[in-house]
Amino acid sequence: MMIYRKGMDAIIFRDSQHAWNPSSQEITEWAYSNEKIPEQDWELAVNSFENIPMICKLVDDSDCKHTSFFLSSLYVFTGDTVRGMKIEEIQKLNALLDKLNMTAKSEELKSWIARSKHLVQHPKTYTYANWGLGSNYVY
Repeated sequence: MMIYRKGMDAIIFRDSQHAWNPSSQEITEWAYSNEKIPEQDWELAVNSFENIPMICKLVDDSDCKHTSFFLSSLYVFTGDTVRGMKIEEIQKLNALLDKLNMTAKSEELKSWIARSKHLVQHPKTYTYANWGLGSNYVY
């Protein structure tokens, strides 16, 4: 698998190993490309606390060509974090949601924040259909 940068001969991801450990620059380049998802379930590769603010900016950017993918990755991230039941990570997610709530622009991102806050407060409402890959909230 090779994904080329738009209008260039340089490769974004040389192989699946690199696609599963993407840099923020590679994620951003892919976000504005017309390329298909580099790997099945790639949401799992882009999700990390460090990447969530960048992913939120991509969701809010009307020029991003893969908004639905990134929005879905946010739902997966929340679902996995809450389902993991690690108090420190859930607290970190809650603090991040509070911070992101101040800058969110799109209704889609605001809905993810509100739904995530609800799930944090009511973890038993988790369903894979809403918080897993291919989230019903997005697709």
